[in-house]
Amino acid sequence: MKKFFEICFIFFLLCTGVAQHVLAEVNMSNQQIAIIKKLKAQDIKPNKVYFQDEFALFIANEHSYPEEDLFLSQEDLEDNQRMYTTAVQNISQIKLNDNYQYSEIWQRKRNIIEILYPTDAFQSLEDGVYFYTLDEHKQLHQHASFKEVFKLPCYLRVEKKQGIVVSIQKRPLSTINHYIYHYWPSNNLIKQIEISLYDNDYNAIFSSVVYFDEVTGKMTKTTSKNIKTGRSSIETNIEKNGIYSIEEYFDKQGVKTNRVTRYENSFVRVKNEVLNEQGNVIKTKSWEPEEILDPEKDLDEPYPYNELMMNIEESNTVLQNKLFRQGLGDSPKYDKEAINRVKYLGIQPHQVYYHKLPFPAFMVERYKNFPHQAPLTLIEAENQSPRDKYSDLIQVEIGENHQYKKIIKTKWQQSAISLPLAPFKGLENGVYFYTMDDKKQLTPLANVEQAVSLPTYIRVEKVMGKVVSILQKTRVQWLTNEFDYKKSAPIRSKLTVIESHLVPNLVIETEFEKGSYLPLKQVVKNAQGITIRTFIMTKKRDLIAILERFNDQGIKTNHIELFEDGQGGYLKNQHLDSNGNILLTTDEFEDKNNPQLYDNLPFNPDGFETILFEHVD
Repeated sequence: MKKFFEICFIFFLLCTGVAQHVLAEVNMSNQQIAIIKKLKAQDIKPNKVYFQDEFALFIANEHSYPEEDLFLSQEDLEDNQRMYTTAVQNISQIKLNDNYQYSEIWQRKRNIIEILYPTDAFQSLEDGVYFYTLDEHKQLHQHASFKEVFKLPCYLRVEKKQGIVVSIQKRPLSTINHYIYHYWPSNNLIKQIEISLYDNDYNAIFSSVVYFDEVTGKMTKTTSKNIKTGRSSIETNIEKNGIYSIEEYFDKQGVKTNRVTRYENSFVRVKNEVLNEQGNVIKTKSWEPEEILDPEKDLDEPYPYNELMMNIEESNTVLQNKLFRQGLGDSPKYDKEAINRVKYLGIQPHQVYYHKLPFPAFMVERYKNFPHQAPLTLIEAENQSPRDKYSDLIQVEIGENHQYKKIIKTKWQQSAISLPLAPFKGLENGVYFYTMDDKKQLTPLANVEQAVSLPTYIRVEKVMGKVVSILQKTRVQWLTNEFDYKKSAPIRSKLTVIESHLVPNLVIETEFEKGSYLPLKQVVKNAQGITIRTFIMTKKRDLIAILERFNDQGIKTNHIELFEDGQGGYLKNQHLDSNGNILLTTDEFEDKNNPQLYDNLPFNPDGFETILFEHVD
């Protein structure tokens, strides 16, 4: 239970003594009087239901008076803009006691998830915000107000502006929390907090009671129980001789399994004594036991909402990152959603198309290698970044498993140029492509396909009878990346540098560690297919990796071993002669005589491309 509070609150108690706490109570009294006066002026009354945004569980008495605005209806908080920062709607139904302190709170948090959903059913709606639920047959049912869906496990929120559906969200409950605060009659300090967590059907899944001292206001004991598993714990606050607390854990039969000692002024230092059935210590660990309840796990989304696909492009980065992390393991549920998303976007296996920018980075901006952006035609993709100095043109091929099989990336340097406008006078509105010789003579090209096949071309755009843009584009980089899979997991990649002003043509072949997609093995080959660099991740205790360097004839020049010692690590760089004999050993990684951009292995599939672009100028 300690971790439940640590995130926001425990640091305050660890660093505040009894005298400081009492002083804080005195200092806060004037502020509390001001808060009560303000509440009365707003006609806020005790024991009446109000609604508040962003309520936070508190254990310090000075937070027992509401400083946030209170509202008579949840409708006032439905579209609070603050919630979009974290993609979480956090509305609490509260009551105050006769002293205007928090008494009872029902807190409901919801994830705000933009979804891919057909808009046909909403075309007849006027501009505004609408609320729907889905039945077991996935049929829509409209509700008159937010109040009608406020307590439901999930609902859909549809927003329309200027006749266009601009947002379709599903908002599933992530947590339902119930807090009851009791106060000491003598001084209005917190006496006890009852905490209950519920599932979507309002069945209790977790309960806890936190007890406080009447004089100091400090926590004295916390009891916690996972109602589903039967596991429980009792934490007693000590705060003596360097010990902060001792927490005892029990299994569902009530048998004590662990005794955990936590120390003052430290969140990480613990002594976890594992006990047998007789209560004897059989093992001592320096880390926490498994939590009674996972504080990061959301409530399960109910059917059929759990089958609605996230619109990754439009959803908050917090939810995006949460989804992308699922790609690190075997996730059939998320694989299915990803495949359905690909199909919804109209993308088929073996399809070749041009890609929207920015292209999502490997693993950190996409779920595995599944596309989540709609395809573009070449004319749509060719000029997506007209004001940038460099622009990418990306073509992809989709494999049988609905993931990227091949990615072709070209980077173009582009600049606005001035040309006589007479040659364009007779043109209709549209986009036209040309080549230009040394004398600035233009030759029309048949289409955009012909233009992008050339190393340089001129792009002219005419709108409303006027030439609005003349761009000269020159290709500065051309790479391809190909992937192999085992089921849905990427296991190998092959990056080929076809054209670059920075490095000669080369190939980087990578094998990935399943579950993390860290490179296990990487080989760099030159244009003749000769290996010039290798990287191998080892499974030895201290030796974590071996890198080797070769010249263009394939003769090994360096053998580098990377070690982990718990203090940042170190390396041994053996410099070799042409016969493999060691000339000298250094602790320097960089090749000072002939450094190359591909020296710093390993790279992820996007890593080497990033390094090249950093050195373009």
